[in-house]
Amino acid sequence: MSTPIATLESLCKSLRLDAVKPAEFLQGLSAGISPAEALTSFLKNQLDYKSDQATKARITKARFPGMKTLNTYDFSLQEGVTAKQMHSLCDFVWLEQAFNVVFLGAPGVGKTHLATALGVAAAQAGYRVSFVTLETLIRLLKTADISSASKNRLTTLHRSQMVILDEVGFMPISKTEAHLLFSFVSSCYEQKSLVVTSNKGFDDWADFLGDPVIATAILDRLIFKCQIFNLVGDGYRIKHRKTIL
Repeated sequence: MSTPIATLESLCKSLRLDAVKPAEFLQGLSAGISPAEALTSFLKNQLDYKSDQATKARITKARFPGMKTLNTYDFSLQEGVTAKQMHSLCDFVWLEQAFNVVFLGAPGVGKTHLATALGVAAAQAGYRVSFVTLETLIRLLKTADISSASKNRLTTLHRSQMVILDEVGFMPISKTEAHLLFSFVSSCYEQKSLVVTSNKGFDDWADFLGDPVIATAILDRLIFKCQIFNLVGDGYRIKHRKTIL
């Protein structure tokens, strides 16, 4: 015959309530806490645990290149964006309205850091986020018809509420690839938020996309509802470089 604690443990296992063991719940009762208070505490701990696990899962699924936060970015080196501006974006009203965010600037000024930090904050706030470089996105788009892995990854991107598209402009792409990028941006238009980093000013996009008409069409959809940050100053990584000795 099962004991009450064994029955409670079995029920918790079936319900996947793993944060606090039933014995701790019973200890609360023996300490003089009312049944309602003990149950409330028990369920709150379960909820907190599940929320934490869900956040970790969203961060893992996003495929960030590393964990970055706004608190670890040195805004004193940057004239194109302030800590206040970035922290104000963390209310994510813009994400609910499918606005975009674009970080422009030379290599090393912290564009990817800021984009990733926004993505991490969004994932922690409960939003579905995906990180992908332009090079990887083009490869996925070109192989989706022949690769189930590429097709599944694109499905994840399309289901995300925020897609961080990194390193736009670092490498030229063909006209065919530019058309694939246009199709992707069009599918995101007013459906989700794109956070884009690029080392090219908008005037230079026609060159690396290889087609001024496609460049205009992509930019038209990207910046219609968009916050643009032009990052300037010395390279962030150079200022924060590490030395051997």
